Amino acid sequence: MEWEIVNLDMEFKVNASVEKVFEAWTNPNVFKQWLFTTKETNKVAQNQFEINGEWEIVDERGGKTYRATGTYMDIVKPYKLMYSFKMPQFSYLEDIITVEFIDLENETQVKFNQGLKVPLDDTFNKQSYEQSKEDAKKQTEEGYNKMFEQLKQILE
Repeated sequence: MEWEIVNLDMEFKVNASVEKVFEAWTNPNVFKQWLFTTKETNKVAQNQFEINGEWEIVDERGGKTYRATGTYMDIVKPYKLMYSFKMPQFSYLEDIITVEFIDLENETQVKFNQGLKVPLDDTFNKQSYEQSKEDAKKQTEEGYNKMFEQLKQILE
């Protein structure tokens, strides 16, 4: 199946040190509280924090199990992470996420990019395909906004 990449770019600030924000993305004890899961619904939060190391989050909500996995591709502590992201229960496609952490003294600016792989379906016409790409981007952005708000509450 063919696919096309749709870039999702987001930026936000957190009133916490760059080291603390970086740790929130890389320490399972912290990321299990907000990244694709919550403290109450998390079942697994683990990583092998090194280049080519794998990470995994398993969340249970409403009787359903959701699994997110990936591999670290680049780590520049505490300023940058690049990793793959996949939710096998929804798609075999794997996205690439890049997160940059910019030290602004008493706060951290976070620059987030996800290259969303949207499947190309031969049955779509051009207009419905463009709408499908926009819908995927909008839904993903809404989910991240909720997660990023949760991250801020944990750190601030």
